[in-house]
Amino acid sequence: MRKTGAVVLLIVIGVLSLESVQAQTQTSDQKYLADLRSSYAVLKRQGLVGLRATVVPNWTATFKDVPIKDRAALLRVANRLRFNLEVDETGNFHVTHAIVGPRPAKAAAGALDDIAKGVDLSITGFMMTWAPFMLTYLIPDNLEQFVLQDLDSQKVLTYKEREVAVSLTLTKDFEIKELSTQQGSVKPVLRRDKSGFVLTGYEGNNDDPIVGKVVINAKIRLAPVQGLLLPKTVFLNGKSGATPINFELNFLNYRLKRKG
Repeated sequence: MRKTGAVVLLIVIGVLSLESVQAQTQTSDQKYLADLRSSYAVLKRQGLVGLRATVVPNWTATFKDVPIKDRAALLRVANRLRFNLEVDETGNFHVTHAIVGPRPAKAAAGALDDIAKGVDLSITGFMMTWAPFMLTYLIPDNLEQFVLQDLDSQKVLTYKEREVAVSLTLTKDFEIKELSTQQGSVKPVLRRDKSGFVLTGYEGNNDDPIVGKVVINAKIRLAPVQGLLLPKTVFLNGKSGATPINFELNFLNYRLKRKG
C-alpha cells in the first residue's frame, strides 16, 4: 500500500508540474502576443477611429499602354470620375465613386462603369491588406485559442479569425514575413518607425473562384497627416486572371476622426 501511495503521489506531482509548465508557457505566449501587437504602428492605438479621403488615380500611368489614338478619349472620360474612401469606427471601409457633369452617352457610360469598377476593386483590395496591418489590428485582442511555434530563426503563429485559419511567419523581433490563409498569402514589406513597424508595400497572391489567380505587387508612399503616417501614393501592379493591373492611386484631402 505504501508503494502504491508513493506511485499515486508521483503521478499527482507530475500532473501538477505539467499544469504549471503549461500555465507558464501560456503566460509567456500571451506576453509575446502583447509585445507583437505593440510592435506595430497601428493607427487605432494612436487614437484614430475613422477617416475620409479622396482617391485620385493617375490616369496617364493607367493608360500608358493604350494606343495614342485611343488614349485621349479615355483620359477625357476617366477624368470625370471621383472616388471617395470612408472608414468608420469599427474599421469597416466603403469605396464610392461619382461622375462629374452630365451622364455620358450609352457607349461611353459602359466604358466609364468598367473603369470605375476596376478602380473601386483596386482601392478595396488595397484596404483589405493595409487595414489589418496599420488601421485596426492583425491579431485579435484576447486571443486564447492559438498555437505559437518557436523555430530556429523564426516563429509561426496560427489562429482563427472569424472561422478563417490564419498563419503568420515572423522573426524573433516581431517582423512579419508572411501571412497565409486558405485563399492566399501576403508578404509584407515593413519599415521600423518610431511608433513601430509600418507597411510600405506587399506582395499578394490569391486564388479567386471567379477571375482565377490574382497577383499584386504594391508600393506605398507614406506622408504625415496630423501626426499620423498615412498612405499618400499607392502603386499597384500585377494581374487579375488574364487582366493586367496597373494603378497609381493618390490619397488626398484626409478628414480624420480621433478619440475625444
